Amino acid sequence: MVAQIKRLLQSVGWIDELWGVMRRWQLHAAYRARRERYAGQSSDFCWSPETVERQVRRRLAERGWTVTPRKLGEIHTFAFIPRISWHEALYPDLEELGPVSYYDYAARGYTWDEFRRGGRRAVVRRRAMLEEFLAELQAAHRRRPVDWVFVYASGVEITCQVVKKITETIGAPAVNMCLDDKQSWEGPKVDGCRFGQIDLAREFDLSWTSASVACQWYAAEGGRPYYLPEGFNSRCFRPMPVRKDIPVSFIGGAYGFRRSLVRHLARYGIHVACFGDGWKNPGVTQKQMVRIINRSIINLGAGGIGYSEMLTNVKTRDFEIPGTGGGMYLTTFNYDLAKHFRIGEEIVCYHSRDDLIEQIRYYLRHPEEAEAMAARARARCLREHRWLHRYLTLCRVLGIWEPVAEEEPCHAGSRDVGRI
Repeated sequence: MVAQIKRLLQSVGWIDELWGVMRRWQLHAAYRARRERYAGQSSDFCWSPETVERQVRRRLAERGWTVTPRKLGEIHTFAFIPRISWHEALYPDLEELGPVSYYDYAARGYTWDEFRRGGRRAVVRRRAMLEEFLAELQAAHRRRPVDWVFVYASGVEITCQVVKKITETIGAPAVNMCLDDKQSWEGPKVDGCRFGQIDLAREFDLSWTSASVACQWYAAEGGRPYYLPEGFNSRCFRPMPVRKDIPVSFIGGAYGFRRSLVRHLARYGIHVACFGDGWKNPGVTQKQMVRIINRSIINLGAGGIGYSEMLTNVKTRDFEIPGTGGGMYLTTFNYDLAKHFRIGEEIVCYHSRDDLIEQIRYYLRHPEEAEAMAARARARCLREHRWLHRYLTLCRVLGIWEPVAEEEPCHAGSRDVGRI
């Protein structure tokens, strides 16, 4: 009943807009307070990949871990990543590194939502799940030494104590990935560890963040941050020979400011075909998504966070859509994203809704330019933006892989990959 009432209210434009104003103010206030708190704690902070690499190597040596460089195809990864939703796309490129062992808590009947709700039962269930994970990790390490442990989780699923046990029991480097630090950095404390990354930062050997501003936050909490954006699965996201029958599409859930943005464009005669939870065309499969991208002249991106169009974050779509090469990508300008593409040549970015309207109209009148841009974007992504490129960068930082000319897949592992 509550969900039905919520959907009904969201369908009333002015109510949804008013709710958005309040939520946007809350989001901006919380974010600015956090940003300024950390800026005050470490005003002289200067992050560099080289500095973090030295810190990580020293940390591993101090606990007695001997780094053994491996060849591509021989690196044994243990992944703590549930094989649900888009997470499945992380695995194929991990398998190019070498053997992959993993723990999938979703397959064991555990859910993120039950841990997030908290309470005694959630604590007991999470403890049981993490004990299973550690047992699986130790068994995999006995079968074949694990070269690194790759975690995609927050304080909701994993605890500081468990990360310590990883490094104490097998000693292998432990790396965590977070792709939304700007909105999920900290939360309530449950069982001695806060949700988010704030308490985990100091325990992981290396923390991969897709928000460069968060490097300062990790460092202030005793962590070793490394900025890298998301990547894409080149096996799935590729061109398809289909008819371009969608002028403008958007793929993603109907939450936050997105409904308002689509309504705004419609008022100016621009109708966006939307696909995802909450739209008339609900969630699509990955195969359907790739087809939609290829059918579209313009693939619209929304780089904002929640109800904020101003507060932006790099997103997986920022690489999946350009990597497909089947339709031009037009998204919110983000200074992090601008480090990875030539804006105006490979992708296009907008700064305001008026800017967005004008660019959509221009490229719909010049579809040949949009098509050429999509092809250039795919070429760039194949050279630099596969998930494999990200993994090899991390493995180089850890010392478990050193780039050799004949092994480098499209310049993967270059010291320029992931540099701020």
